[in-house]
Amino acid sequence: MGDELTAAERIYDQLWRESTAALASGGWRVDLNLRGKNGDPRRGVTLAARPDAKVRNRVESFVREAAAICPRQHVYQPAELHLTVLAVIPGSETWRKEIHRLPACRKVLDQVMKNRQAFSVRFRGVTASPEAVLIQGFPQDDILARLRDDLRTALRDGGVGENLDRRYKITAAHLTVMRFAHPQGDWRRLLDFLGEHRKTDFGETRFRSLQLIWSDWCGSAGVTRTLQEYALSDQVP
Repeated sequence: MGDELTAAERIYDQLWRESTAALASGGWRVDLNLRGKNGDPRRGVTLAARPDAKVRNRVESFVREAAAICPRQHVYQPAELHLTVLAVIPGSETWRKEIHRLPACRKVLDQVMKNRQAFSVRFRGVTASPEAVLIQGFPQDDILARLRDDLRTALRDGGVGENLDRRYKITAAHLTVMRFAHPQGDWRRLLDFLGEHRKTDFGETRFRSLQLIWSDWCGSAGVTRTLQEYALSDQVP
């Protein structure tokens, strides 16, 4: 586990260095889809894990302060917070061309998710990308990584995994809490605030279930539907 923690820390630290340099020089990327009156047109299907109430409450307090500094950005509500296990059908505006794969994907997931183990993630510190603010997550074992590998293999073997990892290969266990939706903001003050919370402990969640959800890009509460819930076991096989 030490090596995994070190690898995760390296990823988050590199992201922090690169993104804060970009943000400090005005290099943030605004998502105009999050400002439209008609809502975000992107849709997809995600296998997601929801943090527990204690973590959500601590994150909510942090997000409230961040939103007060940059009030025009898109912030996640506590019920919308999630860790992406795998983007089964990646969110996009062309989702109608891919949704036909969903029944076959669900059959594969139903098989892979049988008798899977629960896993724990420690949420500690914050980082940023040019598009968003993230809470850092650190898996406490290799169960999540093995689950992702098994899902990828099974979906590809089943002929329905051609678009997995289309944007990037998901390896982290972060929570996205703010997305940049407006170019105006006190970016210097926001960076200072984020820097103050680089080591803040938001708590640990033991994930005993996962949800297959249909949602927009940000998992908005008014759009998201749970298609299936998969129980995870605390028993070691």
